[in-house]
Amino acid sequence: MASETKARGAKPAAAEAETTAAKDVFAFPTFEVPEIFRSFSEQGLNQTRETYARMKNAAEDATDVLEESIETARETFRDAQFKAIDLAKATTDATFDLYRQLLKTNSIGDALQLQTTFARARFEALVDYSKDVQATLTKVGTEASKPAKAILDKTLSLAKAA
Repeated sequence: MASETKARGAKPAAAEAETTAAKDVFAFPTFEVPEIFRSFSEQGLNQTRETYARMKNAAEDATDVLEESIETARETFRDAQFKAIDLAKATTDATFDLYRQLLKTNSIGDALQLQTTFARARFEALVDYSKDVQATLTKVGTEASKPAKAILDKTLSLAKAA
């Protein structure tokens, strides 16, 4: 039994010696970094942080501009849709008025005259609607691009300053 205890005591000592040897083999060499390299590293790190902050701010500004442009476009398209609904209502009302008037006519000539007048009025209404929608959609392009132009001008001025 005494020999077994000695053998058990020898194994941990031998294992400990092997572990220490392995640590020595894989240990990283330690050396002191010169101050100038440390200074360059710190400057680079600071510049990277500043650049990241500027890029983050620019990305947030661009996101805000995009949201503003989309909101402007959405509102203007909604106005154009309301105008289309108004045109459809006006055309429907005019059509029912035409039918009422046609029911009161006594001759084919009067009916043709009413139909011609109706067609001319609807065509003029459609032309007016088209002009109005064109102006509205042109406004969309102009208004939606204003914020983007402003952020582009700001970015270019910052780039020139840097």
